[in-house]
Amino acid sequence: NELDKNGIPGVFLVTEEFQDAASIQCKSLGFEPAIYWMPHPVQNRTPEELRQMAKEAAEGVLELMTFNT
Repeated sequence: NELDKNGIPGVFLVTEEFQDAASIQCKSLGFEPAIYWMPHPVQNRTPEELRQMAKEAAEGVLELMTFNT
């Protein structure tokens, strides 16, 4: 929240399983961040699966940051 106030864009990464919890947390903070929804679960993934998830997330995060600035 402080970063956004200072013009520094950011993105909240959340796994799809936690959509409700993320929504409640954002609402309680009075903050509407850009959110990139990651596949769930993250744990127990192979290194290759994690690399692929990271590549996909990086593309999505950059798109959100560019769109929101």
